[in-house]
Amino acid sequence: MARKVTPTRTLRKAPDMKRLLVLLSSAAIAAGSIALATPASADTQVNLTARDGVVGVQQTLSATVTASGDPIGGGVGTVTFDANGQTIGTDSVGGPNGSTASVSWTPGAAGAINVTATFSGGGSDTTTANIAQVGTTASITVPGNATTSTQVSLGATVRAKVGKYVPTGNVTFFTSDGTNIGTSGLDGNGKANITYTTPANPGNVSLYVVYNGDANATASNRSASDTIKVVSGQPSVSLVVAQTNYAGSPTQLTAKINPPSGSGSVAFSANNSALGNANVSNGVATISWVPASTGNFTIKAVYSGGNGVPGGTATNQVTVVQPLKPDVITVNPAGTPGPWPVGSTQGLPNGANVQLVASSASGLPVTLTVTQPCSLSGTTLAVLGVGAPCTLTATTPGGNGFAPTTQSWTIVQGVGTQTAAIQPAVNGVYAKGKTLTLAPVAARTSLNKPITWKVTSGRSSCKVVKAKGNFRVKLTAKGSCQVAGSAPGVPGQWAAYSYIADYRVR
Repeated sequence: MARKVTPTRTLRKAPDMKRLLVLLSSAAIAAGSIALATPASADTQVNLTARDGVVGVQQTLSATVTASGDPIGGGVGTVTFDANGQTIGTDSVGGPNGSTASVSWTPGAAGAINVTATFSGGGSDTTTANIAQVGTTASITVPGNATTSTQVSLGATVRAKVGKYVPTGNVTFFTSDGTNIGTSGLDGNGKANITYTTPANPGNVSLYVVYNGDANATASNRSASDTIKVVSGQPSVSLVVAQTNYAGSPTQLTAKINPPSGSGSVAFSANNSALGNANVSNGVATISWVPASTGNFTIKAVYSGGNGVPGGTATNQVTVVQPLKPDVITVNPAGTPGPWPVGSTQGLPNGANVQLVASSASGLPVTLTVTQPCSLSGTTLAVLGVGAPCTLTATTPGGNGFAPTTQSWTIVQGVGTQTAAIQPAVNGVYAKGKTLTLAPVAARTSLNKPITWKVTSGRSSCKVVKAKGNFRVKLTAKGSCQVAGSAPGVPGQWAAYSYIADYRVR
């Protein structure tokens, strides 16, 4: 009988499971290694924001520091801002400071300015801010009256329309028919003066000024005109007052007596309403006038005469415009989260030195003063002792439509902290028999006090000695010890100095 033959087939051997698990584990480890090889944070990116602006007008520069793949931020460090290579300021980022740094910048020159923000941890960004010239206004001041063929002084003031730039360059003086009568350079306050000889014939002379501009400020339009009343003979009194004044703000009225040997007094009035009297001294009588309303006013000075000089009357026409805006001064000490609130009391320790940055809403310069026992060197406030509180005062002169302003802060001085430039062996574990250096015997604190060292606990393990010009601690037995360096303080002025070191002997 025929035998049934079963066809053969090749069977694939089942994979070794143990070997498979090993291969899978190796692949997983490799994948994990690849993931771990990726940097914790990729390249740091700095994104700078700066606007086009105007000379003398403050703006805020900001820079955000980020790193792709880092959900927390771009790291901890400092961003330095500069304009055309000149440092503007710095700000910190990271942690509680967030990822955005910012500084205030007041452009001092017109043109295309390259602004750069550089992060200390790497990365920077640069942009161009186009800074325009600032607009200007000009005004003229003249005596109300003068005699024929007499030299008188004419004044001009030039202001920026916005910001705190003080224009430089020249102002040209004109009569009302456009005749150029002289040019004068501006001083550091934006003021200029020339001497003008009045016409030989009596009459009224109207004058105006035009500022000619500089690299950072545009030329002004012609100012409003002011008029000199030119009379025959030699008047005994002339009146000088600013042409434009502000309601609610003081302005000075000055009567000049000729010859200056005259005595007596001058009565001042505005639109025939008495303002007050002032005695003549060295040929001058002055009072302050605070206009209560706007409009046109005739200011009159009536001189009584005296000491052989006859009496006389002088007048001048002035305009009073809307009240000045109140100025706001900001004092921002370095290292604080924000400016000191106006009128607040601030505590500083004896010996503190604080850099102050002062600015005003008007853009006008801020003058800082302080009472003892504090002092100012430039804009650095120094506390020089503990006693009565110091008063820090900030003022602006007024201008650009803002009133003169004074603000103040109280500085309460606390006991100061002594310091010493020493580097004792760091706290930690050391072998028995080792000798550690604490400080030179000649070391002194910031008050020039000698430092005394002693073991305050664990005397069985440590011993303080003097060797080779240094205080040293010998580690004599296993255990722990504490070593203290100290120097006396000045009661009520400086705290005692103290340094504590902890060592473990094995």
